[in-house]
Amino acid sequence: MKLIEKINRHEVLRRWAVGEVYSEFFNPVYESSRQETLTMLLSGSHYLEKEGIDHVLELKQGLVDSISLYINWYRAILELNKSDLDMVYTLQLPGWRRNTDGSYLISDAARNISQVPHLDSRVTGIYRALKNKEVKLEGITLLAVDKVGPYVAVEGTGRLTSIYMAQQLDHLDIMDNNEVEVTLGLY
Repeated sequence: MKLIEKINRHEVLRRWAVGEVYSEFFNPVYESSRQETLTMLLSGSHYLEKEGIDHVLELKQGLVDSISLYINWYRAILELNKSDLDMVYTLQLPGWRRNTDGSYLISDAARNISQVPHLDSRVTGIYRALKNKEVKLEGITLLAVDKVGPYVAVEGTGRLTSIYMAQQLDHLDIMDNNEVEVTLGLY
């Protein structure tokens, strides 16, 4: 993991929200609201960004609030090689327990979902979209004690699992420079 720059919590949440705008977790009343919200999140105006963050992350507020205010946040580069990806864990949630056979490793989720695609139709859909380059990678959020890992994916677990499926299992070259920018929180 290579650290790029230190960022504040607002920027972490803005990036997270950008990654969620087109997910099934954000259900605006009108479909046109997705693009309007994305425009707010990319506006550069702290006020509009905050409003967009509140709209998008409303259903994840409990998770957002559970993250310590004392974490140091960074923009960082995660290399998409087997050794780095094998150190990424999911949150310990029931669906990820099933997907990983209890290991909570994205590598195990990728192998299991690759073999049984209906195990997690959301990840299978992300994988298809990733192959077509229709996935926003901004907002992938990891937590760790130090930059060498292991890491816990707080946001973007489905995208990271899909990346593992594409890069490591199917040997597809879909990512520039075999790396992705993430947000890394260090305790």
